[in-house]
Amino acid sequence: MIHVKRVDGQAACSVRSTASVWHASPMAESRNRQTDAGGEFKKDFKGNMPLVRIPTESGAILYEPSRIDHPRAQDFDANLLASAGRIEGSARGRGSVWFVATPGGGTWVLRHFRRGGLVARVLSDSYLWRGEHATRAFAELELLAALEVLGLPAVRPVAARYLRAGLGYRADLLTVAVAGARPLAALLAQGLEAALWARIGATIRAFHDAGVCHADLNAHNVLIDGASAVWLVDFDRGSRRAPGAWRAANLARLRRSLDKLTAGAPASFGAGQWAALLAGYEPPRSAPPR
Repeated sequence: MIHVKRVDGQAACSVRSTASVWHASPMAESRNRQTDAGGEFKKDFKGNMPLVRIPTESGAILYEPSRIDHPRAQDFDANLLASAGRIEGSARGRGSVWFVATPGGGTWVLRHFRRGGLVARVLSDSYLWRGEHATRAFAELELLAALEVLGLPAVRPVAARYLRAGLGYRADLLTVAVAGARPLAALLAQGLEAALWARIGATIRAFHDAGVCHADLNAHNVLIDGASAVWLVDFDRGSRRAPGAWRAANLARLRRSLDKLTAGAPASFGAGQWAALLAGYEPPRSAPPR
């Protein structure tokens, strides 16, 4: 089992688990060695969301069993999914993203982890192996599971896998697509009402109040659905932390992204829109006692 708890004076989230490499104490490790290596349930947080780990020939898969039944390698292979007629579309960013039709008529998002920056020219999709618990896909899936338990508007987890190769590994992640959602970046040109900017600010504040740090908060990772609800996506390298300067850094990163995207059309975003976002972010102040 995975238990998440708050410890005063430390990071907001610490994890213990009875799975073979998901542990934080010698006692847990002793129990882990008695755990069967295949298909074990890993109940996380409040016991509401079991995650199941299954070993593969060169890695492992972690998944949420209410959304997918015993995932296989082909569930993470865009070429095989395309051959089966299940690819509905794709998008490009730092990673490779495909929209996948589910057997039940919904849509999943498949993301293959890729590096950004100069290092991508040498190691485009390979990451240094530092243990299963540190793989990008497993870490993000577990964080998304925590966010769902907390009721925060992040994409819902489906499955993650990694494949070992020498000193490195490659990874993939499946999540539930947010129906009818578009990125904030795509909506800027049409102009947005102050109420929506305030809702974006309030959504970010909800994540911050839960100690959730988004490592790449930009206008592409903020989604607005058909009901004008706000969602955050892409929690790669995200974490839970105690309150600190990272909150302001998150907001500053989003502001830089918005400024960059609207540099040629300042009327769609400026001081007024940012003030509306901050008004939603800051909780209302109560009147001082008399």
